[in-house]
Amino acid sequence: MAKKKFIFNSDNLITRYIIAFLLGIVIGLKLLPVPVLVGIQISLAIICGVQCLRGNLNGFFTWLPFAAYNEVYVRGFAKWFPYLAMQYMYIFCFAVLFFTVPRLKKPHSNAWVFLVIFTFLEIANNVYPDKAAIGRQILTQSFALLFAVIWASYNVLKPVLINKLLSNIKIASVILAGIVFVAHLTGKINYGLYSNSDSSNGLAPVQLSGYLGLGCILFFLSIMNPEDIKSRMMNMTVLGLVATVMVLTFSRGGLYFLGAVICLFFIYNRDKLASYARFLIFIPIGIFIYMYVVNQTGGKIVARYEQEGTSNRDVLVNIGFQIFSQHLVFGVGTGNFNTTIFREKLYPEESGAHNEYVRAAAEHGIIGIFFYWGFYLLLFLELRKRRQPQKQYAMYFFALFCLIIVHNGLKISIQPLVVMLVIATPTLVYRLKPNVYNTERSDREFA
Repeated sequence: MAKKKFIFNSDNLITRYIIAFLLGIVIGLKLLPVPVLVGIQISLAIICGVQCLRGNLNGFFTWLPFAAYNEVYVRGFAKWFPYLAMQYMYIFCFAVLFFTVPRLKKPHSNAWVFLVIFTFLEIANNVYPDKAAIGRQILTQSFALLFAVIWASYNVLKPVLINKLLSNIKIASVILAGIVFVAHLTGKINYGLYSNSDSSNGLAPVQLSGYLGLGCILFFLSIMNPEDIKSRMMNMTVLGLVATVMVLTFSRGGLYFLGAVICLFFIYNRDKLASYARFLIFIPIGIFIYMYVVNQTGGKIVARYEQEGTSNRDVLVNIGFQIFSQHLVFGVGTGNFNTTIFREKLYPEESGAHNEYVRAAAEHGIIGIFFYWGFYLLLFLELRKRRQPQKQYAMYFFALFCLIIVHNGLKISIQPLVVMLVIATPTLVYRLKPNVYNTERSDREFA
């Protein structure tokens, strides 16, 4: 069978992006009351759940991106709405899909075993939590990730589903960019040397870096995709728009995520650098974004990126390993990082680790490092065995996921979505017997 590539759908995308951006502006201007957005979020969750009960993957992946991206707005303005609603939805949907949709008899990835053991460790090490609410939150987020990983390990996303999912993620990111852009239309922003909710229209700027960063990465991959030539200029324009809005939030994470994936792309395609010379057009686009952002912020953005440190994340990392050195075997227990650093006067206030690798070490000691870090190490080794283009695309999303959990911890709704894209795209073989797939290598592969 001929090899297929990841191809982004470009039908009527200009109209879709314009409508998406205008919808974002309407939401950002608060023309739609918050309860309406909550109602939309509940409706999207119900639709996703119903599609899963029907075993309709196409319907599920059509609506899932909009639920994931709308949640950041609901979290920001509907404090009364369950904070972990999206995580509950992931747990329900992937559990239902595991039993309703035909799956492989054997997993094509075995890394999930490490994550299962680590999740049980999280439960066992939560017997005496300092604050039960923090422990429940961590466990819910861990289970959401685990269910996505298990499902992805036993299933394979076909190209049509991948294209649908990625296309809708891009549209959802444009809606979110429109919401944030409203803050810069009003001009009531006090720019400083830190990320602030004024510049993100009341939303959490650090979390936005993950959502908008993923959108920028997908637009970049679309631009570099030789199968998507007709939409190249449009994708460049929208990338410039979303990237500008992302930078204006003053959270540096999104730009770092995008830069890391761009570097990976050119490493994997270094033999084709000559053919990519035409993309020097990125330079004037980058210059335009730079000049606009500098003018808009009165030069504060330059000082922001020249600022040393990582908003105390480096301090928390050092504290985390200090706690690890004092509690080597089992750590301080699930969810107790926050209270331990304050109680032992290591930090002036309670704070999360903002880094899952550090949290696993501090809260679960050597055992936590072995199983949590081991999950990512084994997954990375499995990805290296894949053939192209599956290997290349999986590595992009793997790098993005790892960077997000270092920058954000495990708290935003696109993380299970991203890790699913990493795992559920193995190198496969199509056999003569219908609907039977094998993960062995072959020249007759498809992605």
